Amino acid sequence: MTLSKILRPAEDGLQGRKTDMDRFILDTDTCIYWLKGNENIEKNIIKHGLENIFITVITECELFYGAYKSLRKEKNLAVVEDMKERIQTIHTTEGIASMYGKIKADLETKGQTLDDADLLIASMAIAHNATLVTNNSEHFKRIRGLKTANWK
Repeated sequence: MTLSKILRPAEDGLQGRKTDMDRFILDTDTCIYWLKGNENIEKNIIKHGLENIFITVITECELFYGAYKSLRKEKNLAVVEDMKERIQTIHTTEGIASMYGKIKADLETKGQTLDDADLLIASMAIAHNATLVTNNSEHFKRIRGLKTANWK
């Protein structure tokens, strides 16, 4: 796995950023496809600018989990660390817990479920007015107000 040539050191996430550019949060599956060399994802990252690309702390955790359980643990941990230094990570902020609770309750009243990690990622994307880039668009489409894209 190698990271793109476009990577540069990260800033402090979405807080305090003033931009008219679209913001994109990469879901874990998209990060994995990108790290494995998916050219469509690479092209979209270049097109939108790395300063507009983010991951959530949940995705960061999932990437570390995958690296620790992999056969090439040291190599994959180094890749995740490199990505972590260069891609901005957003964390939970004021209002996200409430949004998460509302979305989960709304889904449950419809008899639908989504795992908690995905609900939290979706809540963060909505709260930050960002598009969630995922290969699981069908999985997330039942969340009202969530913008998704599939760059794979």
